[in-house]
Amino acid sequence: MFEPHSAVISVMPYRTTGPAPLCDLTLYEPSAHRRTTSAPQRFPTRMVAFGWDCSPEAVSTEMSRGAAGFVSKWLPSRRLIWNLLQIADGRVVVDAWSGKGEPVKPSADKWPLTHRETEVLSMIASGLANRDIAEQTNLSINSVKSYIRGAYAKIEVTSRSQAVLWAIQHGLLMSSDNVATAPRLAAQPARV
Repeated sequence: MFEPHSAVISVMPYRTTGPAPLCDLTLYEPSAHRRTTSAPQRFPTRMVAFGWDCSPEAVSTEMSRGAAGFVSKWLPSRRLIWNLLQIADGRVVVDAWSGKGEPVKPSADKWPLTHRETEVLSMIASGLANRDIAEQTNLSINSVKSYIRGAYAKIEVTSRSQAVLWAIQHGLLMSSDNVATAPRLAAQPARV
């Protein structure tokens, strides 16, 4: 499946003994991961769940365990490669396509959130507290809370964890490396 894309991706065999080969990503089967009784061992790479069960519960479980992404085994090879390259580049990708038709993503003119609500929601999904979001966006804490309430109402969620899952499913999650350098909407005040 990966052979036609060998210019951009190489598959390294997994070894149970000796040092692990240097690589950018490690794919794992979530159901096999759950069968292990001990805590998952640390790998020197970013872990990507690669499974058949693409239910919201399965995705949420793997993402909460620290997966850098979740990709479906139903994906065509080109789309899988694209997702893996995005994850290797530091983005968090969830592509839980089940093979039952292309999911309908809202077009730009039908996107439910304002630009600021989108920015705040992506920061929430990245794990920032409201105070940290206020500092990074130069907003008051009350303004941040207003944007959060507005976003929650528009995407029809009632909790922070539901909002994080929605953000992941819609590609809003920035990696923790990119949060500090995320573009800001508000200009920094000039210092004289």
